[in-house]
Amino acid sequence: MKKIDILAFIFIFVISWFIFDKLYLFSNIYIKWGIGSIPLLFFIFYSVFITFQGKESFSVLGFTLKNWLLAVIWGIGVSLIIIILNKYFIHNQSLANFDSLGLGIIYWGFLSFSQEIFFRGYLQKNLEKSFGNLLGLIFASCLFAFWHITIRFSPVWMLPFSLLKVFLVGLLWGLSFQKTKSLIAPCLSHFLIGIFLSNYF
Repeated sequence: MKKIDILAFIFIFVISWFIFDKLYLFSNIYIKWGIGSIPLLFFIFYSVFITFQGKESFSVLGFTLKNWLLAVIWGIGVSLIIIILNKYFIHNQSLANFDSLGLGIIYWGFLSFSQEIFFRGYLQKNLEKSFGNLLGLIFASCLFAFWHITIRFSPVWMLPFSLLKVFLVGLLWGLSFQKTKSLIAPCLSHFLIGIFLSNYF
């Protein structure tokens, strides 16, 4: 892992902390979403920019249709495990509330892609190069969970048990990325979990 990656994570963490802390100032959902998407856009921009600058193929980030069927199977399989565990063995708490399924699809589609390209496609890949597959997977999942404490408009993310759940889910998504080398698996799982564990009015 490069020093610039550490600095980038710290920068995005601070920006996320500040922005998410101020979202209560806005009542319009679209303004909230627009401002709240800024840290997520940094996830995408940084991952793509550094990969492009290093003259690497974007397939290293997981942009590939190779193993697409295996990736879909992993994505759906991991989703089912997490959804079942959440509904029947863990306190069943909604991840988000939406006025319609359409809004949920837009929200979770962008959220899952932006987080997975950074934490799995970029960070995990580089951490695995530095520390090996197992430690790289663990470190990337730790950073993924740690970033969630910036979501201060939802106090549940500050609870240790919530962060542990995010870490464990991150391990499963990271494992799916390791096994398929494709962002399809973690993105699909992240998206499906978000959709099925949200409320719609």
